[in-house]
Amino acid sequence: MKLQTLKFLDKLLSAAIMRLPRNRAKPPSHPPRRILLIKLSAMGDAFCLLPVARRLAAAFPDAKIDWLTTDRSNPNLFKNLPFLHDTLIVPTHARALLVWLPKLFYAIRKYDIVMDFDQYYHLSELLSCGGKISAGFITSLKGKTFSLAIPYDPQLNEKVLFHKLAERAMEHYGVPAAPSRGFYLPELLDNFIPSQSLQHLAAEIKKHQLPVVVLYAGSSLNASFRRLGIEKYLAIIEQTCNRHIFVIAGGPEELALKPHFQLQHPNVYNLIGTLNLLEWAWLFRHVADLLLGNDGGLLHVAESQSTPMLAIFGPSLFRKWGSINPESRGIETDLPCRPCLKNYLGIVPTRCQFSTVKCLDAIEVATIISNMENMLEKKARQHILISP
Repeated sequence: MKLQTLKFLDKLLSAAIMRLPRNRAKPPSHPPRRILLIKLSAMGDAFCLLPVARRLAAAFPDAKIDWLTTDRSNPNLFKNLPFLHDTLIVPTHARALLVWLPKLFYAIRKYDIVMDFDQYYHLSELLSCGGKISAGFITSLKGKTFSLAIPYDPQLNEKVLFHKLAERAMEHYGVPAAPSRGFYLPELLDNFIPSQSLQHLAAEIKKHQLPVVVLYAGSSLNASFRRLGIEKYLAIIEQTCNRHIFVIAGGPEELALKPHFQLQHPNVYNLIGTLNLLEWAWLFRHVADLLLGNDGGLLHVAESQSTPMLAIFGPSLFRKWGSINPESRGIETDLPCRPCLKNYLGIVPTRCQFSTVKCLDAIEVATIISNMENMLEKKARQHILISP
């Protein structure tokens, strides 16, 4: 309901945006001292954005960088990142939003540059107009008012696009493009201390001395049609669990899947609903060899800790929303209807137009197993080569 409120308000604002003049950029007299980044949703998008915030902090070391978002981004997960000064949360209840917006418009006037990283929200473009300079993407739906803009490429990985927008801002201020330092987020765990129970669990998993596969069979509930059939994941476990460890991942939105993985096998650990996201990040860094799973937020948690993934993509494209870790792979089916997820056009379906999700149904268990074992063997060979 909250998301529907935000989208309804956004639709009302679209006409107002079309009438606004371009916020022309004046030659800068000094580097920006206050920078506001806008990304309203969701958690996966936040993981794409925040390495860019680190890069901007390196390019403008005297600037304070704030982030404007909603609760859908899970902002508490990122609250201790050293390059973020403050996080502003947009309320998504209609009454609270209408009360809060005038205050926000006034507050945005203090920012030297407001950078809008959303592809289709009109609200974010309207807010960015309040800054002294605005920056964002040009799509068929938005981008008319930005001082600094780049075309939105629907074929280019989202992380790469975000960095290109940051580079446009650096170019405007005449500073050298700061190194990207990769697309990872190791700082997420800088202040995290694993509990004794988590360390005990890690030791228990590693004592088997087998490759560890984190298996993610879920996705957010409003994107459940991105899920590969549960029976295929069960078949993968059944056929390979004697030579691999499977750690079944999931949070509150995957609790309905937990009973399916109550398997009586010592190599299967069903952890759905038992760990928070920081604990999952720690497991990815210190325990997991590979993430196997659907297009969803947990893939970005794994990516943030440099864990390679074998990602199953249906409605969206792996090259657009998947990992850019060279050790990662995507499995997907080419169909004329793909991708049906086109965020930049405001097309974000929650169900397949057919009675079945053909793009996922066509993916075979044997193909997944072959790729999974090939990736694990390659990683094992690399480990042998670098071991003293």
